Amino acid sequence: MLFSYNWLKEYITNMPAPKELADTLTMSGAEVESVAEAGGNVSGVITAQVVSCAPHPNADRLQLCEVRSDKETFSIVCGAKNMKPGDKVALATIGAELPGNFKIKKSKIRGVESQGMMCSEVELGLKDTSEGLLILPEDTPLGLDLNEVLGLKDSMLEVGITPNRADLLSIKGLAREISAVTGAAFKEKETSVEEGDKPVDDLITVSIETDAPCGRYCARVIEGVVIGPSPDGIKRRLEAHGIRSINNVVDVTNLVLLETGQPLHAFDLDKITGRTIDVRLAAENEEIETIDNKVRKLDTQMLVIADEAGPVALAGVMGGKGSEVTEITKNILLESAWFEPASVRRTSKKLGLSSDSSYRFERGVDADGVIKALDMAVSLIKKLAGGSIAKGIVEVYPEKISPSPIEFRVKRAQALLGIDITEAQVLDIFKRLGIETNIAGDGVITALPPTYRGDLKIETDLVEEAARIYGYNNIPTVMPLARLIIGEPGKHTNIKKKVKEILVNDGFFEILNYSFISRDAFGLTGPEGKSGVTILNPLSEEQVVMRDSLIPTLLETLKRNLLKKNEEVRIYEFAPAFIHTGGKLPDEKWMISGLMYGLRWNESWNQPKDGLDFFDVKGVVERIFEGLGIKFDVEPLEAPTLFHPGKSAAIVINGKKIGSFGETHPDIKPQFDLKRPAYIFEIEADALIGLSAERKYSALPKFPESARDIAFIVDENIPYKKIINSIEQLDTKIIERVELFDVYYGGNIPSGKRSMALRVTYRSMDKTLTAQEVDEMHAKVTSELTGRYSAEVRGEAK
Repeated sequence: MLFSYNWLKEYITNMPAPKELADTLTMSGAEVESVAEAGGNVSGVITAQVVSCAPHPNADRLQLCEVRSDKETFSIVCGAKNMKPGDKVALATIGAELPGNFKIKKSKIRGVESQGMMCSEVELGLKDTSEGLLILPEDTPLGLDLNEVLGLKDSMLEVGITPNRADLLSIKGLAREISAVTGAAFKEKETSVEEGDKPVDDLITVSIETDAPCGRYCARVIEGVVIGPSPDGIKRRLEAHGIRSINNVVDVTNLVLLETGQPLHAFDLDKITGRTIDVRLAAENEEIETIDNKVRKLDTQMLVIADEAGPVALAGVMGGKGSEVTEITKNILLESAWFEPASVRRTSKKLGLSSDSSYRFERGVDADGVIKALDMAVSLIKKLAGGSIAKGIVEVYPEKISPSPIEFRVKRAQALLGIDITEAQVLDIFKRLGIETNIAGDGVITALPPTYRGDLKIETDLVEEAARIYGYNNIPTVMPLARLIIGEPGKHTNIKKKVKEILVNDGFFEILNYSFISRDAFGLTGPEGKSGVTILNPLSEEQVVMRDSLIPTLLETLKRNLLKKNEEVRIYEFAPAFIHTGGKLPDEKWMISGLMYGLRWNESWNQPKDGLDFFDVKGVVERIFEGLGIKFDVEPLEAPTLFHPGKSAAIVINGKKIGSFGETHPDIKPQFDLKRPAYIFEIEADALIGLSAERKYSALPKFPESARDIAFIVDENIPYKKIINSIEQLDTKIIERVELFDVYYGGNIPSGKRSMALRVTYRSMDKTLTAQEVDEMHAKVTSELTGRYSAEVRGEAK
């Protein structure tokens, strides 16, 4: 936020120079981001008075004037006609510099020497056009620098105000802070209101509905105003702070907003139906056209200012088009109020509408400053626009808004800050901050914050204030004495480390995505119509629902990589997913998810350009479980939505599905602009905790193995893993391993069947097996296949 140094000086006596002030404020917590010089491109121009004017002896259109400052008299040749003896003017003396690098020199004009130049507003760079010289007020002292008189030379401080310091969002508020941190005296401005005889209660009535989030509402009426442009000084001040001049009345409300931090709003009183104001919540689907010419639909949580016909303003956010002040306005209703910050913020966010007023109301304004700002505004409006101020103020203040007292312990502050700050120092600091104090006991102070410090709620808030004003740079730097305690690893730590090692060695890159996704992405994982955990105030339509699977964000990451022409992608994420349970909190499940896309090998002259397939992702899953020391089974995936129906599988442990893997569903490809299938896997990390088994090692075999091959036809729906397991369990001491080395479909193989060829390796750890023992065991294998699975044996080989 921008602050004028000259404006701040109106509240502070003996204020430090701008650069020094910036350093002091920054060290106290109000960071000054920049200090910029403003205006002041005029030098050598002083205030002077016209003594006499006479015709130029050699020119009909020129005058020869005698002009005096506080020290000397000058002879000036001038072509303007709007000055007269006694007028105060801006005199550019010899050597003065004006905008455009124009330097004043001693010269002769039509034979007569001119010792300077009386200036117009155009020549001073204040206006684009003027009708003559700049005539200064009659009470302007002589011999002063014009920059000082008109406030042309200034410094603009850009201050980063933290959200909790709403009291600093004004000239007066920052001036109070400057007084507290520098010790300079703060000067309060006094405002007097010249009221007329007509009672304000005869002109307007105000009410606040029960449960409406409005703590205080005040209003004044001014009749007979004349709407017009504001004086140049006010325009310059507003423009320096980034606000465009509208007219004298609206400009006053903006000026008071900047000076006091209290938002105001001016209504055209003649446009208020029934001359009544009702502060209430809007009706469902009620509408209002705001001053930005947009019609906005409201709901029952939005606070409005309404008359008998309907809403005339969005409380704390923006006024309505139908009641705005225009050039024909004669009578004004001026509003000053305190609205609950949460209500204003809710309305602003829902409508996507922000203003200087809502920015301050959202952070909290001073309830005690409502009338002070109102009086300042009506006094200025009367001065600039004329009119008569109705007698009295309409005020509705259901319950006084007061801060709560806070107990402050000096010893507690010393312990937290690590300094021996005394009770006397604390009392002095609190006094400078406007905090009322009362000694409650030995080293105990009862502190009552001012109403404009809504951020001071607990003891540690006051401790922070004491530290700020004491000076952070005055707190010595010491090394802390603390024991370093090694934290216990989380329940997922070991799994995460092992999985990371396995996947990184497999060429995967770890990624980190937001937990919020769009509704379309949420629907990818099915089933249709499922409930999700929605965000109340989403940052965008792309971050509305908390993800219940990591796969949609992996696919989004793939899409972004493809747009960047990176077509070889292997990525994984270890993160939580959030499952809607119908309760207040979702069920958080940690997932291991990965995605593969592209070629099996990096492009090279000596490598085949084979694309990835189902068995590549299956191999990755197998390596994960092998590395974790966990055995798993594979079953067909029921009703897959993200996966290809025929190229996917479920991961099962102890009869429970804990993950899935496979090729993406064909319908996914066009959604993410995929030229080829992507291969994905997702595993519940929580289901793996405690399942890792210790590795068992055995001695190298001393006796030879014997292998037998068997080919058979079996139903294609029987899982290969099931067949292998049943064979291995026949005799775990003799059957060492079972390997599938051929699968065949089609040809003379019946439909719905497939031919499989297995190699069964037999070995005993105690002796050399005889041919008869191997044949007997192999016969059991054949019997298992034909009996349990109705297999048709095609052939056997040794």
